[in-house]
Amino acid sequence: MTLPDKKYDVAILGWWYGKNYGSILTYYGLNRAIDSLGRSALMVHEPLGYNGYRVDWPDDILSMEFARRIGYEYTEQVHYSELAELNDIAHTFVVGSDQLWNPLIGRVNDDLFLDFVGPQNDRVAYGTSFGNRGTDKFKRYFVAKHAANLQKFKAISVREGYAIDTAVDVFGAKASLVVDPVFLLSQAHYRELASNATIAPEGEYMAVFFLDPTPEKRAVAQAIADKLGFDKILVIPNPDDGREHVAEVFAQEPGAEILSEDAPENFLRGYADASYVVTDSFHGTAFATIFEKPFSSIYNAKRGADRFANLLSSLGFDDSRRVFEIDDTESIAKNPNVTREIDFTTAREYIESGRESSMEWLKRALDPEMKDSAALDPSKIVVLPPPQKFTVEEPEFTAGNSAWRVSHKRGATRLKVARGGAVLGNLVWTDLPEKLNEGSSYELEIDWTPRTTAESINLHVRNPETGKFRVIGSVSMPEKSGTARTDKIAFHVTEAGLSQFMLGAIHFSGRGGGAEVRSIKLEEFPDGLPAAKRRAKGANPGRSFAGQAKALALKDFERRNRSYVHGRSPEGVSGARARMIFHAHAIEKGLSRSDFRAGFGKIAVPGLAKEMNAWLAAGRGVDDPFLQSSAAVMKTYFERHDLLKADVSQFRQLFSEASQGLIDDITHQEGGVVPADQIREITSETDTDRSFIDVMYGRRSVREFTSKSVSDADIARAVQIAMQAPSVCNRQGARVHQFEDPRIIKSVLDIQGGFSGYQMPPRLLLVTADLDAFLFAPERNQPFVDGGLFMMSLLLGLTQVGLGSCSLNTAMGTEKETAIRKIIDIPDHEVFISFIAVGHYDEKVLVPRSKRTDMDHVLLRHRKG
Repeated sequence: MTLPDKKYDVAILGWWYGKNYGSILTYYGLNRAIDSLGRSALMVHEPLGYNGYRVDWPDDILSMEFARRIGYEYTEQVHYSELAELNDIAHTFVVGSDQLWNPLIGRVNDDLFLDFVGPQNDRVAYGTSFGNRGTDKFKRYFVAKHAANLQKFKAISVREGYAIDTAVDVFGAKASLVVDPVFLLSQAHYRELASNATIAPEGEYMAVFFLDPTPEKRAVAQAIADKLGFDKILVIPNPDDGREHVAEVFAQEPGAEILSEDAPENFLRGYADASYVVTDSFHGTAFATIFEKPFSSIYNAKRGADRFANLLSSLGFDDSRRVFEIDDTESIAKNPNVTREIDFTTAREYIESGRESSMEWLKRALDPEMKDSAALDPSKIVVLPPPQKFTVEEPEFTAGNSAWRVSHKRGATRLKVARGGAVLGNLVWTDLPEKLNEGSSYELEIDWTPRTTAESINLHVRNPETGKFRVIGSVSMPEKSGTARTDKIAFHVTEAGLSQFMLGAIHFSGRGGGAEVRSIKLEEFPDGLPAAKRRAKGANPGRSFAGQAKALALKDFERRNRSYVHGRSPEGVSGARARMIFHAHAIEKGLSRSDFRAGFGKIAVPGLAKEMNAWLAAGRGVDDPFLQSSAAVMKTYFERHDLLKADVSQFRQLFSEASQGLIDDITHQEGGVVPADQIREITSETDTDRSFIDVMYGRRSVREFTSKSVSDADIARAVQIAMQAPSVCNRQGARVHQFEDPRIIKSVLDIQGGFSGYQMPPRLLLVTADLDAFLFAPERNQPFVDGGLFMMSLLLGLTQVGLGSCSLNTAMGTEKETAIRKIIDIPDHEVFISFIAVGHYDEKVLVPRSKRTDMDHVLLRHRKG
């Protein structure tokens, strides 16, 4: 670590560097409070090396820009092993407010319990939180380790009353109650900071700050605005990638305006000038109170509803200012507490008295001359037992019935399945030296010689008292079993009472099925499996279902993130099209409303102008259909307002000269609105005599095709039909790759594995979904929804033009997918939906009947009442 040249009175650890106004201003309040006490402070950046939840933070995010703007002194990010060096430059180490001691949060690690601080220095916690009520989340090792850490603190304070009991009862440490750090500074201080904002909202408005915006919350906000007579809503995005999300949620609200630039000063200015606040944020609620703005708060269960209840109780409001996400216009209208009238007397007294007592507590805690300890009784500390690690040689197995024969042979226990015994329910088990600890991770290593014709063998752990067991992993078997091998399985224990290793006879099929087990080893990792072990587990083809699922999910996550970056890069044409059509479609929806509202589109029109201007400025083609459609939408928009004599010139001025010219010259066939009974697009005819029922019920999965050649025109017509499928905001992310080279088709389908035993089809299609077309994190499943809708429409289109088809799934691991991508060169930002084998077929060829279930099994009717 490169240490600063100077020494500091205090070093502060916590989440001050996050992209969240609550965290940023929480630590701003603590930093400035410490500064007002005449103590110099160093902000310690998040150390790396613990786990995947700790990330290398960019230096250009708004929290770091704010830190430099207001003059923080801070460290760079280093490995946690270097933290001890800070003992030489600071005397008191403070962990701040936030849920820094909540074991359910992955970023919570030993540094937030100040394990690196030497005995010569002081440890202090200000307003730190354990999260919601309840103690079940504190597992044995977590408590044992961190009780010892917390009892080394000089002083501990918490921000929730129930946390005092948690500190005492669970960790044997005494704690005091203080106010949240944002209350340590006055309203005047925040108004002064807000005066540095780069925005200045005009007119009267209601501010809306949602950390997790949804259409339901938007409807609640609009109902409140309607009730209280607000024509304007200022929407403050969550700076943690929330801007595009609120743009989507509030796209159809004509009175909604999104705060134009993210910054803590702008957030405060939006609050300071508001006449009312609606929020689902704990700190959003706190700042409404600081600025004494009438407010309504939606308790955010995702982020801890107990925190809201505790805060509002302390402020004297209890649940009076609470509204619910499920509230409708009628319930909001009837709610007497949704009002501009609000009495802040109790809240003001709580904040002022709490600020005074909390500052006095902080002053004493930071005084190096004051000696104290948070420990109640060191004798009550739970002694941390060593992790379990044991080996069972020649384990003694017990069979549940006569299906298993157990014997001993040359340093091993021999298990053999009797003839006909390889069926479900025939079990054999051996006792482990100790019960496995709930909440811990383990690695099991088995040295054995299994014999089976099965492709894989499941391994289990069992509770002897209840007889219940669960799979901890699966090991794959080669074609010829019966060789000595060692398999390792990593697993996590989620329940108490597991103390036996178990095998099931169903996995040991074939003549001589069974195993010779030489030894079983188990090693416990209380804090989670080390990275090296996780990698080893990931490389094991026989890893558990959970392990495979997690690995695949992480791969999907990485691909989605890469696509997000790619879609916003200069070469990200698909991303630019998606953003353009997203805004254009929002305007189309507004144009289609029967209760047309002139002047709508205060979010969508500026967004579309920005994208069209950027497209043309980059020199991209003016004939692009997404650009053409967007221009046609805006031409319809302006002409509709001209007919109504409604002035929207302020919107027209947002478009560049080139964009305006394109809008004026475009034809209406490219976009806008049409009557519901009108055909969207006229294409070449296929077979107009075929009814929808004929096509739908006539579609079959055909796997045997004739030698008749397939024309590109027929496939193109089928794709054109499929393009009528709906997609999110009309972003049209589906793609179709067509292959006709027999060598490529065979290479791909040999890997895919679903066409073995059949002659290769004349044509092969691959439907994919372009991730660049999906803009928001909650759309994580939408590529597969849109891709599935498109694929089904394509199957029907192929039937319509007289071609046979068979969909072939792409449910495969990364190895197969990577191998296929190398053959057919599909870009990484396209995810596989399905292959489709295509060709002409003899109508008399046999196909599986594929009986459909009864309709009542599928259609579930939910009646009124």
